[in-house]
Amino acid sequence: METIQAEKRSVGQRSSNKALRHSGWVPAVVYGSDVSHLAIQISKPVLEQALRSQAMSKPFKLAVDGSEWNVMVYEIQREPVGREIIHVDFKQINMNERIHTSVPIVLTGTPQDGVAALVRHNLEITCLPANVPESFTIDVGELSVGDVVVVRDLDIPAGVEVELDDLEVLVSVLAPKVSSDEAVEAEREAEAVAEEAGSS
Repeated sequence: METIQAEKRSVGQRSSNKALRHSGWVPAVVYGSDVSHLAIQISKPVLEQALRSQAMSKPFKLAVDGSEWNVMVYEIQREPVGREIIHVDFKQINMNERIHTSVPIVLTGTPQDGVAALVRHNLEITCLPANVPESFTIDVGELSVGDVVVVRDLDIPAGVEVELDDLEVLVSVLAPKVSSDEAVEAEREAEAVAEEAGSS
């Protein structure tokens, strides 16, 4: 299980959180049965790297000044425009109790034709913390326009329960959009072909 380092922080005015973010830290809080809303701060590069590696979709150890807790991300707050992370909530978990969490869906490959569109970006699941997958990968390389991928098409690990109907659509392959210029050009070509055929 990955360990992510953090530090305790003093709780003050909102302006102090803003100054904290400007200095390369992200304010956060951790809470649970053994810790009561402890204010912490995490290095922004460390946090972003953990998010890029999808480590935070799984349980991990949060180390703070000599103490460690098994936690998962409960909530990430972002700026509405720039989408910068401004605050994170971590929730302590019991590794022997089933949890409810959200796991990202990742697409690989390129459809034979058309464009693969994610209907759902995440899958809600229930399982023991140790069984939480980092992501669900869907290969769309063999799909064509009109094809769909539903829940029952996924390779669901043992012990993981998906909280959706088996026929819930996750991915749909759509026909590529035609721009107005392309549509006009295609119409002209069709008219030219029709005129040519009529004069012969």
